Amino acid sequence: MTGAITRRLLPVLAAALTCFLPVSSAEVIDDPPLRITYAPDQQALARESHDILTRGLEDFGDRLPPGDQPIEVIICSTLSEFAKHAGSLAQSNVLGIAKPDEGLIAIKAPNLTMTGSDYRGTLRHELVHVLLARHTSSDNLPRWLNEGVAMILSGEYRWESRARVAQMYWQGRLIPYRDLLFAFLEPGKEMEFGDAYAQALSMTRYLKDEAGEETFWRVIHDMDSMTFGDALRAEAGLSPAEFYEDWTSSLWTVALVFSLVSGFSIFQVMAILTVIAYFRKRRRGLATVREWEEQEQNAEDEDVSDPLPWNDPDEDEDLWEEERN
Repeated sequence: MTGAITRRLLPVLAAALTCFLPVSSAEVIDDPPLRITYAPDQQALARESHDILTRGLEDFGDRLPPGDQPIEVIICSTLSEFAKHAGSLAQSNVLGIAKPDEGLIAIKAPNLTMTGSDYRGTLRHELVHVLLARHTSSDNLPRWLNEGVAMILSGEYRWESRARVAQMYWQGRLIPYRDLLFAFLEPGKEMEFGDAYAQALSMTRYLKDEAGEETFWRVIHDMDSMTFGDALRAEAGLSPAEFYEDWTSSLWTVALVFSLVSGFSIFQVMAILTVIAYFRKRRRGLATVREWEEQEQNAEDEDVSDPLPWNDPDEDEDLWEEERN
């Protein structure tokens, strides 16, 4: 009996063990700027990966040309090989990683991931990280925006992210702007990790839609030499805090759609309409305050540029001299 069980388990154990054994040899597709390293039994996957990356370079090239430096791609056939490149990020829910400053992408072969994982989307996502690093400073580009651009260009997590953000909005668990960076540092905590990515995609999409395509990309490229805050003020006339507030105020539309789809009661819908009315009133109030501020600033500018005669110090001095004489 024991022997029969052992015989049945041996193939399973052998298959599991191969996920950790090192690759004895490797082959390379060298097509500058791409250099793809893979195990001999992954030749078909390597060719598919080359096609995905080549199409990605074509799709992203107008905004993020790759330059002359190589892009190294390693298709990992074992978990130990992936761990060698990913370090602490070598977890089951992490499909690929990029080391943008090195121009390196390491990605798990599909047989190492869960069923339904998006190999194509992950590969394009990591490619965008490498390209962004060649056009921006990592010190200036916020992590949430880096991830948001990568998700938009790779075509990942569209409908799913909207549903998650709507849920976050109603449950009061949107991540504050100052905490958003740290939400990406613990990928092992699946819920927080997912929330951070969903919020990053939503914020990036909102910035792109509100600023417009050209302004959005000017903001991105400005971060080669200036901070996100300075780039956003220069190109869009907003501070990061103002942008975050505008984005948060816009979420009622997304939340309303998903609430109605989920089958809210009439009382819940009335509560939503009350929130909508509040934000509309608030936005009108803010617009009025900004208008007052502009009028006040214009009045101050006029006072400085065109002083009245009785405020002219030179004329006052002339009158004083006349009285003395």
